[in-house]
Amino acid sequence: MKLVRRDPRPRREDHLIPLINVIFLMLIFFMISGQIRSQEPIRVNPPVSEQQASREASEYVIMLDADGRMAVGNRLVSREALHERLVAWQAATAADGSIAGITLKADVAVTAGRLRETLALLETAGIEQVELITRATGKP
Repeated sequence: MKLVRRDPRPRREDHLIPLINVIFLMLIFFMISGQIRSQEPIRVNPPVSEQQASREASEYVIMLDADGRMAVGNRLVSREALHERLVAWQAATAADGSIAGITLKADVAVTAGRLRETLALLETAGIEQVELITRATGKP
């Protein structure tokens, strides 16, 4: 006597496995290829420094590129608009009783004259502390 074997019925979940695999592969692809942080509006290459001590940057970061363009946060600003913002920010920090300090991220190709103009702008706005962002040389 010959026994006929029936194929087991495919389970309904088996059809979902390829879909789940594709979803996970897409998730991994977008996690790897996506941006992790926001893009800066201007490209700045800070100068090199041998100092290893690093302080935490202030909440107000100004970027200055080699062409003289300035950015605060993710927006390009003119010198006049920056001066108005700095005066308002300095007044707000003075009301809190804290010292108004900013972090300046200037490009290595910025001329000394342009940097001096920017520092004069900060001084006229009442900024008392300026921290310059640099890159470490990698020497011990």
